[in-house]
Amino acid sequence: MKWITARRRHPLAGYAVVLLALALFGVGYAAFVPNADRAQAQSQAADVNDDVDISEGREIYIASCMSCHGDDGLGYESNEDLSGPSLEGVGAAAVNFQVSTGRMPSMDPDTQMPRKDPAWDQQQTANLAAYVQAEFGGGPEIPLDVPGEAPDPALFDSDAEYEAAVDAYEDAYSAYVAGGDIDAGQTLYLTNCAHCHSWSGGGGALTDGHIAPPLTESTPRQIYEAMLTGPGYMPVFNDETLEPQEKQDLITHVKELQMEPNAGGIFDLNRVGQTAEGYMSWVVGLALIVAAAAWITAKQRAHD
Repeated sequence: MKWITARRRHPLAGYAVVLLALALFGVGYAAFVPNADRAQAQSQAADVNDDVDISEGREIYIASCMSCHGDDGLGYESNEDLSGPSLEGVGAAAVNFQVSTGRMPSMDPDTQMPRKDPAWDQQQTANLAAYVQAEFGGGPEIPLDVPGEAPDPALFDSDAEYEAAVDAYEDAYSAYVAGGDIDAGQTLYLTNCAHCHSWSGGGGALTDGHIAPPLTESTPRQIYEAMLTGPGYMPVFNDETLEPQEKQDLITHVKELQMEPNAGGIFDLNRVGQTAEGYMSWVVGLALIVAAAAWITAKQRAHD
């Protein structure tokens, strides 16, 4: 103890404490950062069945949608007792996006819903989307040439049929993603998407308590449909604004983001970006230096 007390008076003691604090900070950061092994791409999903049953779609609509949107699909525009917006002209793509991401049905259509498991299977969702398209006028149709969710085994009569469908889906998925220009997609994403969804696709806060949702679980078709229909606060990127090939380029970049490992450790700040994460590390390190300097000064004053 006397040895430490004696050397604390040395002129270089303050510098030594600062260096020690920096060293401890660096070792602690390295200990918590995981290896940047490449993460596995999430399993995406299968094509919507072309053989839709509009009558079943109507039954689903009556049972689960009409109480908010009305029997005429106009929602509160035609009846103030209803709580849902108009479905007139929204199109099948909008329905498929909202239902396949689990945002609809909702008990409160005016509240932004998070992504969750869908209420209906792929065929039922396709049937509902087809009914809305036929009954209330057409907007954008479901882009069937863009890979959607992976095949649902419950929709197949045998394992062989299911495995064949999975193989076909995986081939279509790989071909679609490979057909995009990732560099062009990155430019489009940073120009049009990153300011809301963040550079990493992790989402971000908007005004009035709304959020731009993360893209970490979105299928290529859901991303394409979101661009076509502009859900919530998102602007519409129709085929005149972004051509189909440009959409494909952008989706290819997003799929690359989804495969990126989160190398931020427990202090990743939801992957808001290297600049923000580096800034926070700098702030924490500087705070430790200031604290160490204050401690040294306090001890020196007490000694004097």
